Amino acid sequence: MNQNFGLAGCDETANDILENIPSDSERRAATDGDTRQGAGGYSFRRPASFRIFRRQQVGGESSFDDDHSTGSVDTNLRSVMMIQSAGEDPEEHKISSIDRKKKEGDIYNISADDDDDIDPLSNDYVGVVANYFSVGLMIGGSTSLLYPVLIVKAGATASFMTASYAVVMVFWSYKIVFGFLSDCFPIFGYKRKPYIVIGWLFCAAVLIALAREGNDVDPRHLVIMFALANLGYVWADVASDGFMVWIAHREPIEKRGKMQTFVYSVSKLGQIVVNLLILVGFSGPEMNCPGYQPDPTIPCSNNIYVIKRVDPDLYANNPYSWCYEMCDDATFEFDLSIPEFAISICFVIFASLPLYLRLKEDKVQAEPRLEFLAKFWSQLKRKAAWQVILYGMISHITFGVSNAAKMPANYVWLDLHTFQYQIMVIFEKFFFFVGLNLVRKYALNVSWRKLVLAGSSLVLVFNSLYFIIIFDIWRNSWFYIFTDVSALFMYTLNFLSTHACMVEVAEPGYEAITYSLITTATNAVSPLSAVVSYQLLAFFPLLNDQESIATDTPQVRSQFATLQALVMLINISSLLSLPLLPRQKKETRELVAKGEKSSFWGSFVIFSALTFLCYSTLVTFVTVKYHDVYGCMKILGGGGCSADESSAMALGLVTCIFAFCYGVNFYLSYLPILTGERKFSWAMFY
Repeated sequence: MNQNFGLAGCDETANDILENIPSDSERRAATDGDTRQGAGGYSFRRPASFRIFRRQQVGGESSFDDDHSTGSVDTNLRSVMMIQSAGEDPEEHKISSIDRKKKEGDIYNISADDDDDIDPLSNDYVGVVANYFSVGLMIGGSTSLLYPVLIVKAGATASFMTASYAVVMVFWSYKIVFGFLSDCFPIFGYKRKPYIVIGWLFCAAVLIALAREGNDVDPRHLVIMFALANLGYVWADVASDGFMVWIAHREPIEKRGKMQTFVYSVSKLGQIVVNLLILVGFSGPEMNCPGYQPDPTIPCSNNIYVIKRVDPDLYANNPYSWCYEMCDDATFEFDLSIPEFAISICFVIFASLPLYLRLKEDKVQAEPRLEFLAKFWSQLKRKAAWQVILYGMISHITFGVSNAAKMPANYVWLDLHTFQYQIMVIFEKFFFFVGLNLVRKYALNVSWRKLVLAGSSLVLVFNSLYFIIIFDIWRNSWFYIFTDVSALFMYTLNFLSTHACMVEVAEPGYEAITYSLITTATNAVSPLSAVVSYQLLAFFPLLNDQESIATDTPQVRSQFATLQALVMLINISSLLSLPLLPRQKKETRELVAKGEKSSFWGSFVIFSALTFLCYSTLVTFVTVKYHDVYGCMKILGGGGCSADESSAMALGLVTCIFAFCYGVNFYLSYLPILTGERKFSWAMFY
């Protein structure tokens, strides 16, 4: 291009300039401070974004400045600038201005220039760490207690067990509600620490109410009470997530992720502690011996269903006093009651309250709700947000589908009683803890796609070893524990990769609600995966209850092997969504800096997440609350309430869910390849 162009006879030059005017998104990606070096050695400077009209010498380099430009070309280009600037509404301008406040030439920095690293173990912030430890106690306690209570003691069906787990964790799917409250309704000027305290007080109140129910609480009621208790600690967890993201933003990019992996490690440590408590306290005869009666004045049960689950040798030797004897599945002679268990967690909650109250937090003014939601909507429209959310939803649905028949099969085939199950869970949490710290130390900057690819592949390798158990080649509980723990250790790679990018997407001032939005969308499909898992049992009717699995006929083995292969095929298909996941922190920040927006995909994400959330919540609650009435329905994973009940509805619902996963992923990742907009490369997957 001619460097000394004039106004007369310069049509070609003017057209060249007009064609090369950067778009709004290109300008955002190319500029972060007052000046930023552009392609070809030119500098783009704000607020006059199109200063490319007259070349002048600045510091030995060539640059353009429109302050000295005159004539029609200058006028036309100014009008173009005004039109493009007018296309950005004020709220979008406020959010995109975040990028312009970064350090000069550094789009990867999130915090302000004067922000220093924060020690999470300091007196001002150790409450954040304590919060995650308590969260680990509640997650581990409420989920790990389900196996001994439902499978071992009550003999629950596969669908009921899977649905119960989903119900206990259901409020994780509503984190966005608590994120909105935390960010929009500060209490006495504080956005986070009051909600942490309120959440834990609510959780403690529910646990105290559960303790007053006594040790003979109905299993369904226990599940509902645990779900309500989890509502409280999820509320506290969302506010603490805002703290965590805020602290993580102050880490340099090469170290960013250490705070996140640290608090997740502390959460796993809390789970290990509570599982040790369950291991010792619930491995006695009252939990592990069906029909056991500690009071000799009360006669043994005549319930046929209970007697069928009693050790045959024990019943044959003591037909009238079998219920007073300790069976072989009991490891200890004593039991911890459910009220004692609930009160022990309350003790930790109350002991941690002073740490929450002393958290250091600056006071803020409450923002107008509608204005805040408008800003939040502008964030959600960002491609960086909705692409990460869609990846999380698709990968969590497909990789989260499991073989729901495994739990009862492990009990009847492997005699996996409470003691062994809790050892397995402790090993799972311990190796997950080790895995997180190994990633924190050695793999913070490894491509997230490579980590997910390696983790998913190795998980499937260990899951395939279950065929050895299905066909009775080697049925050993410790062998299963080895395969399960190994698979979960490999899943560490998936977990951290899908969560690390959330920190990069969340912008300052929107930490809690942005992080909770992304986790809500991914958590919303977790109960959906559980629903799909036990709805698949509608096509394998011999696998839903312990009695039919215990027959161990060729038909049972065939159905089990088919279901296991189908689940593994669905799991491996999750890797097809890898092109939606940014490779690393820098690529995520570059995606944020581009500022691309789409109202359609923002709306699509909200509609999809709400639809899946309502559907999965309704189905799981009905499965648990009304299991005696509707548990036989195929749509709820039963074998059918009548001989002619059709599986069409269950098939239709499962098909719609997978159509969403594969259809959205195909449109975003592979259709551009077919249309020639993008070239296929195996590098898409790593």
